[in-house]
Amino acid sequence: MSFRLLHYSDPHFGAFDPRISRAAVETAAEMEPDLTVVSGDFSMRGRRFEFALARSWLEELPKPLVTIPGNHDVPGLNHILDRFFSPFGRYREYISRIEEPTLQLGDTGALATANSCTPFGLHLDWSRGFLSPFQIHALSTFFAALPEGRLRVFGMHHPVVGSGEKERALVSPLAMVRNFFETSGIDLLLAGHFHQSKICLFPEPVDSARRIVVSQAPSICSTRLKGEPNGFHLINLSPDEIEIELWRWHGDRFKAETSKAFRRIENGWEITGAATLR
Repeated sequence: MSFRLLHYSDPHFGAFDPRISRAAVETAAEMEPDLTVVSGDFSMRGRRFEFALARSWLEELPKPLVTIPGNHDVPGLNHILDRFFSPFGRYREYISRIEEPTLQLGDTGALATANSCTPFGLHLDWSRGFLSPFQIHALSTFFAALPEGRLRVFGMHHPVVGSGEKERALVSPLAMVRNFFETSGIDLLLAGHFHQSKICLFPEPVDSARRIVVSQAPSICSTRLKGEPNGFHLINLSPDEIEIELWRWHGDRFKAETSKAFRRIENGWEITGAATLR
């Protein structure tokens, strides 16, 4: 049995293109996904009017819908009390009361998520991602209850794959996260944050480690572009195969550009093919 998952990320209401956000709603409706996931950064500065715009947009997306907080969903330092004492209060008020939702994906598998954002810390870059041992334990317990052979899908805002300057923005501690992927048998990661598409295996080098499929989606409608157009990933899931299509904005609509196919092997996943779709 196949399962169609629509992966949007980083809309950034407050710094967004209304025409593209509208097209994203219309495109989603045409695709009729079994699940829509938006992996964080609904607002630009954590302001209430931005969250209100995001909520109106989310109400039009196909259901069921899973949302994950992003680092921009925390109020800025001009709202210092909210940032330190209720960093995700506005997210819970406008977007979802549940910060770390879980969901059964029919007979295909299950999805669990984690809030990887750090509203403050002992480092200067508060946009960095972090998962705690408590979160890892809860996630491991959730996936341990899933029958063998079912897909294990994990979502968070922060990515695990980057290069150069971007490596400092990866979720930490990366070694602990990687061990969680290995021991819990994670099959697919959904993330965002970089505003750049990445469809690959993790860990990337070929070694003895179990490899998982990664969907790091670009920004769906933000004007804060990072070297590539707005876009999203359309993911087709089955217990032994995953196919991910990259769709990009082409001035008046989204168009499918490329796809990658993966299959389950004894030690995780491998790429079986790539194609240009336009």
